Amino acid sequence: MNSPVNPPPRSSVGLVRLTLLILFVVALVSVPFMLFGESLADPFLASHGQRGAGLTLAAIILLAADSVAPVPATLVIMSLAAKAGFVAGFVGGTLGMTAGVIFAGWFGRFAVGRIAPRFMPDAELARLRMALQTRLGWTLACLRSVPVLAETSVIVAAAAGVPLRRIVGLTFLPNLVVSAVYAVAASESFVTASAAFLGTVVASGVIWMWVRVAGRRGNG
Repeated sequence: MNSPVNPPPRSSVGLVRLTLLILFVVALVSVPFMLFGESLADPFLASHGQRGAGLTLAAIILLAADSVAPVPATLVIMSLAAKAGFVAGFVGGTLGMTAGVIFAGWFGRFAVGRIAPRFMPDAELARLRMALQTRLGWTLACLRSVPVLAETSVIVAAAAGVPLRRIVGLTFLPNLVVSAVYAVAASESFVTASAAFLGTVVASGVIWMWVRVAGRRGNG
């Protein structure tokens, strides 16, 4: 009898369908960058005179649109912190990334969720939702600092039927940590900032792989 915690193994056909769905979402997130680059954020990154609340609000709006618009979240948070201070970068980054999760979740639930049955039947979507629920927190947390995959993971989870409230709750603390790291790095040299970005990505990957290996051993 299959445990509700450990879903039954996915068939090769189901794996192909899931891969196609994920690639479809990755394309949705990536295509705006390929077409427009970082042009949407250029006025914000190039601004010098604006300070305080106005700059923070602009950053929050940009970060909220990050899931479907070409917004370099890392540069936006670091630019905000460099121009308006650590607190603005930390608070604005956290609120903006959280707003981005809400928008990505809404987009995944009501847009991609309607298209998902074309890739996977209801039974496969239910299986995917069950599989996501087992390690959802670790997966979302580890991918928050990874470009494209951060948005993709939220959209796919919402499209599979994971409640938006749970997604937001699981990503709030990681958003806070990522914003703090980038806000601190903004006051240092370019080398430090680059190291902070690469460090968060590498650490996320290591933790995610460790969780997957530990989960397989636990199921073995």
